[in-house]
Amino acid sequence: MKITEEDILNAKKAYDHKEEIEDETLAVLYAKALTRNSKRFPDIPQKVKYVALKLKSGKFVVEWRGSETCTADGRP
Repeated sequence: MKITEEDILNAKKAYDHKEEIEDETLAVLYAKALTRNSKRFPDIPQKVKYVALKLKSGKFVVEWRGSETCTADGRP
């Protein structure tokens, strides 16, 4: 799946506002978009992996994790 400029900007917005995302695929896409493009946004943590964390409600939020605690697919 190709990450578009709109995906990157939506990912940043979702991260900044701790938006809950219902679709897991979209949350994972946003996490990948931030991981690959974090250098564009100096106000967010750099050199970390962004992941889609599942909440008890069943929705997802995009959050960062240190690379030593992540698996290859971007999940904690």
